[in-house]
Formats: sequence, C-alpha cells, structure tokens
Amino acid sequence: MIISNDRFERRKITLDNDLYIRVNKTKQMKFLTILSLAVLPYLGMAQSIEPQVIASAGEHFDNGTTQLSWTLGEVMIDTYDNGTNILTQGFHQTNLTVTSVEETLADIRLNMYPNPTSELLNIELGNNESDLNLQLFDMSGKLVHQAKIEAYQTKFVLPMNEVATGNYLVQMQSTDGKMNTTHKVIKTGIAE
Repeated sequence: MIISNDRFERRKITLDNDLYIRVNKTKQMKFLTILSLAVLPYLGMAQSIEPQVIASAGEHFDNGTTQLSWTLGEVMIDTYDNGTNILTQGFHQTNLTVTSVEETLADIRLNMYPNPTSELLNIELGNNESDLNLQLFDMSGKLVHQAKIEAYQTKFVLPMNEVATGNYLVQMQSTDGKMNTTHKVIKTGIAE
C-alpha cells in the first residue's frame, strides 16, 4: 500500500510534536525537582525563630504556671532569686539551662510587715547566724538604699518614708552565701 506523502508528513509532525512535548515535560520536571531541592532548605529555615530583642516596648505573658516578659529599654542586667522564683532584668534570658541547683542552707525565718507600707518596713529575723546585706531597688533597678544587718539581730526597720511611692525589691544576702532572698514591697502615699 502506498501512503500518500501528505498523510505521512502529518503523521510525522504529530509524532514529532508528541516527542517534543514529552521531552519538554521531562526537562520541566527535572528543573522543578532541582529547584525544589535548592529552595526547600531555605523554607525550612524560615520556620525557626531565634530569641531576639529589638525594643521600645514589649510583652509576653503565659500562665501555664507563670511567666512574664517585658522589654522597654534593656539598660540594666540583673537576676534576683529567692529559691522558688527567679526575676531577670535586662536582656531576655529565656533559654536558660540549669547546670546545677544550689540548696538553701540557711534556715533563717523572715517576716516583713506592713506591706504595703507608707513609712517604715519592719523586718523580723530568726536564726540569723551571719551578717546580712540588705539592698532596696526601685523597679528600674536603681539601688536606692542599702544597710547591713548584724548576725543574731532579730529586728530591723527599713525607712520607706525616704523613697517615693511605688514598687520596690528588697534583696537580702548573707555574707556566708547561705541565704539570698528578694521580696517585693509596695510603698504607698503618706499615712493619714
């Protein structure tokens, strides 16, 4: 049987087109595979979040047993620890790793009253076997008062009438290193 030249040409063009389309699809698939392999690692990195602080304000709250973060100026760096709670001021330190646990060796009984206070804060101590360094900080971290409490002293009066109304932290550390405690104290206006 003789195939007309015209029919043969059409058949050849159709086969050439099919081959061209298959080759292009294969090239496209290779290109997309290579592109995917090159781009996927960068997409995976886009999901990682590293701790960083760029602040003129801030916040972070969590109450799955308390957390609080706040940022404003990041001027001071300090850490307060009373054995059960840790307060860090300054650069956020959320990725802390505990490498050791210090036991509180001192059995000092402590009572501070009245809190809030307008004039004097009474501090009663028991089992105070070493000298204590007392420091009063305002909430910006500025030291506003410091004093030394002698060993075996059972009562100390902190003059809160010398400071402005606001919240303060009273930090007490024993000279032998067995006690380090911080308490929040509220100074109210003048008593009437």
